[in-house]
Amino acid sequence: MSHNLPMKESVFFSVIIPSHNRPLLLQRAIESIKSQQGGLRCEIIVVADVANPDTERVCQTMLGEDDVYIQREGKPGPAESRNIGLERAAGRYILFLDDDDAWRPDLLARLAECAEIREGKFVYFECFSVVESRATLPPRLISEKALNYANRLNERIYVQNRIPISCLAIPRERIGNIRFDPYLKAYEDWDFVLSLLDSGTYPTYLPICGIRIFAVKDDSTDRRGDHDNAKDLPGAIIYLYVYYRHPAPTVSLQQQREIMIKLLGIPIPYHVL
Repeated sequence: MSHNLPMKESVFFSVIIPSHNRPLLLQRAIESIKSQQGGLRCEIIVVADVANPDTERVCQTMLGEDDVYIQREGKPGPAESRNIGLERAAGRYILFLDDDDAWRPDLLARLAECAEIREGKFVYFECFSVVESRATLPPRLISEKALNYANRLNERIYVQNRIPISCLAIPRERIGNIRFDPYLKAYEDWDFVLSLLDSGTYPTYLPICGIRIFAVKDDSTDRRGDHDNAKDLPGAIIYLYVYYRHPAPTVSLQQQREIMIKLLGIPIPYHVL
């Protein structure tokens, strides 16, 4: 099937992968991109926030001449790594992938078939939630299920995060100068999505289950930015910071924010949220 997208003359898709000391998991992520069906060109940009010879070896072995590997300096964290990737990305569409997650083999082909992509729209899609154990490597699969995200990305996102950033395909022009906040220890992806929404319309939902997002069953996890563990006082402070940066569009959303912040341990009247 013809996708009617430019594949040789220019890059259509760029995927940005922030990485931190997980070369074997990074290898799985890159393999999932390189094994995409349909022959669509995808620029891979890996940005590592610490020096790791195994990470460098994986990238030297697996990345092509049009791909990019950067070992950056500075404070570790995915926000600044993604920002550097955005500065280098050449694709018309930007996607993000954590280094411990993976694409389904038909993701790009299915995206390319969508009229919304050909029209340059901001879109989101579904994922598989995968639970694995990393007590030994390679990881051991425990369970996998599809998540239905239809109507998931709505105004409720102004109250709490609603969707993984890896489930978005964003026109580079829509991103413009918007960047991730490197001062956030968690929810930097939520803050980024809200910045996108502040500047335009909500994305269009596509019924495509295109990515496998991994969670860890045991204590072996080294996943960063664990939002589930941010539901304490520091987590509440981050919520307040995000709320301050992105005012609620309606009184109803302000009231929902009041309930959320109270659940996180800080009673604040809705009219200031």
